[in-house]
Amino acid sequence: MQKKLLPLIFIAGLIALILFQNKAIMPLMKEIAASGIFLEDSGDEGSRVATATNMTNYAFIQCNKEVRDEIDSEINITFPTEPLQSWTLGNYKYIVNAEIEMIAADGTSLFRKYACSIQYDEGSDMEGVMDSDNWTMNGLSGISDI
Repeated sequence: MQKKLLPLIFIAGLIALILFQNKAIMPLMKEIAASGIFLEDSGDEGSRVATATNMTNYAFIQCNKEVRDEIDSEINITFPTEPLQSWTLGNYKYIVNAEIEMIAADGTSLFRKYACSIQYDEGSDMEGVMDSDNWTMNGLSGISDI
């Protein structure tokens, strides 16, 4: 008789475990995930819309410095005064999209668009915003095949 009850006890325990997980554990996990406990509040809000702010302009300047470093020094580059588009991702991370004109030594001219992902490392401290050492380049695309 005892061996016949063992599978029944196992199934009843399994059902109890599943019900406990669905009624107690999962609602608690959903509440924790929906809370702001894991969010980092840096004071720099992201935006899904392309925007121009002081920080995106500083990011644009730093991206242009990186582009200048990546391209052969014999190629003359004309940088625009402002990017085509720029986005703030929050937490002092930015994406910049711009177009440069490159003029080779033989006089041929070529326009090239680039995208740059960059982060300001000093947070809300704007004192060193023009110093390249305070920025981290996360990615640069569009000029690698030059």
